[in-house]
Amino acid sequence: YVDTEVTITPPSSPEDVKNLLAQAVVDVRARKLDPRIASTLTYMSSALLKAFESTDTEKRLAKLEGALGTKAEKS
Repeated sequence: YVDTEVTITPPSSPEDVKNLLAQAVVDVRARKLDPRIASTLTYMSSALLKAFESTDTEKRLAKLEGALGTKAEKS
């Protein structure tokens, strides 16, 4: 693998995660990124995508509750 530093911009959207993973595939094939690091990025990306989904769901629920003038009970 090429001994260069790979700079990764923190993803802030699902599309950013998709682009990060796509670039990781390219970098692994070009031997710029160790497959073990790419595997770790994939694992962390999965958790990040779940966090994006959860946040999106919470925002949508709050918007619906606001429109209905109600508030869900928190457990």
